[in-house]
Amino acid sequence: MPDTVEPAPARPVDYVNDDRPTDYLALVLSWSPEHCEGMRNKSKEIRAKHAFQCFSGNRFEWVVHGLWPQNGHAKDYQDHPRNCQTVGSLPAPLVKQHLCMMPGADLMQNEWQAHGTCGWSSPERYFADIQKVYGTLHRPTTQEMLGSNPGPNKLVNAKVLDIKQAFLALNPTLPAESLRVSVASDNRLKELWVCLDKDLAPMACPKGGTPDGQQIRVRTPNL
Repeated sequence: MPDTVEPAPARPVDYVNDDRPTDYLALVLSWSPEHCEGMRNKSKEIRAKHAFQCFSGNRFEWVVHGLWPQNGHAKDYQDHPRNCQTVGSLPAPLVKQHLCMMPGADLMQNEWQAHGTCGWSSPERYFADIQKVYGTLHRPTTQEMLGSNPGPNKLVNAKVLDIKQAFLALNPTLPAESLRVSVASDNRLKELWVCLDKDLAPMACPKGGTPDGQQIRVRTPNL
């Protein structure tokens, strides 16, 4: 953890959906090894935004991407609530408080602006609710998902069901249908969703995501 944390500036608004109702929430977890592999050949400016997560010697596995208000009738990703209020930069103490959960000031700024403003009255309440769910969710390690320790920065074959079952083994009260896996190109593990109702209780995800029987590739941590 750095001694001081600089908040990110407010980001340009891509589009506004401040009139879409929220039917459920998605706690989106990012598989950090895959995300960081994608950062290695980016520009110096982009790499700097992801330095704490990817290039500081820290070893992250499952981290929070965001908590997203979702519209159950959305036809595509641009139909969900987004950018519902105009806001400034997050307070530095708040960023530092949650940086190990959501490892990037720019990431936190974007998630609050784009998603948090559509369901929470303040960033403090938004990140507190994320911490409430994330803190009680036991996240499987690489070895628990793959059944072995294949070494650093390797792509290992698995099935979507292996990932879900690893979560369910550690969280026996979590309904299996509340989990949804998504992949990047070449079927590489990218994210896992935990679908929640508006009271933050797990619920069945809408149809979609990668099928349970599909073979995917899981990147192991680099360190």
